[in-house]
Amino acid sequence: MDNLTPVTLVHFYDTRLHQILCGVRGFDHKSTKHSRSVTCHACVALLGERAGLAGQGAEAPAGNATP
Repeated sequence: MDNLTPVTLVHFYDTRLHQILCGVRGFDHKSTKHSRSVTCHACVALLGERAGLAGQGAEAPAGNATP
């Protein structure tokens, strides 16, 4: 059965950059700072890439860390 209600895109709002993560502009777009509620495929993909990059840096010790 077809979905009767259209899916409303919800974008991820990056609070560090103060913009929607996928780059869409305008005030007529819904956005959230909570990644669970995001339905925009581009934003979800970018969030996944960001999480992958953060995991790579976790293995390296910090420059100011003392052993």
